[in-house]
Amino acid sequence: MDSPASPWNSLEIARLVVGILTPLTLAVVGLLVNRYLKRLDMVQWKNQKLLEKRIAIYDLVAPQLNLLLCFYTWVGYWKSISPEAVIQAKRDLDKTMNVYRYAFPDEVYGAYQDYIQLLFQAYTGVGHDAKILSTVKGIDGDRSTDAAYEWKPEWNARFLPDGPVATRREVRERYGHLMGLLTTSFGVEHDGKAGTPDDAGLRAGA
Repeated sequence: MDSPASPWNSLEIARLVVGILTPLTLAVVGLLVNRYLKRLDMVQWKNQKLLEKRIAIYDLVAPQLNLLLCFYTWVGYWKSISPEAVIQAKRDLDKTMNVYRYAFPDEVYGAYQDYIQLLFQAYTGVGHDAKILSTVKGIDGDRSTDAAYEWKPEWNARFLPDGPVATRREVRERYGHLMGLLTTSFGVEHDGKAGTPDDAGLRAGA
């Protein structure tokens, strides 16, 4: 005796399974895509915040780095920069660059140290400030008489007697290298030739 025909055949079962799985699959895929997009948004938000922080730090240190450049290369507003202002700029820069060291690639901090070590003699004694590796008098002028401020005799001790004095070219190159790395760190393309005050004058007298 033949068994009664089943109301379900394989095609109908397949259609039922597909009908159930399709919305479930779409829901799972949608959930995964949503999670990925949220993670992507979070990464972009973090990168944006890091970029904003780097720009803020750059805005803080760039004028101080330029102050040192002008003082040591005798260009720009060097006559307005006292030895006391130079030492204070170093203190402020050291604090900022050490606090935010890990907000930048390692090479930025390395380039900063190279720049500062060219300009100052550190570790001159317990409790003593770093010494300025430049001269009071030179072919470009006399800081004690040509400056826009009144010279204080005690400022002579801010300089390291017979210390190594970098050439203007050396100061300019290290400054340019550091500034290039800083700007590159927040997405500005850099050609390796950062401009400096009185650039033509530096080239002529380097």
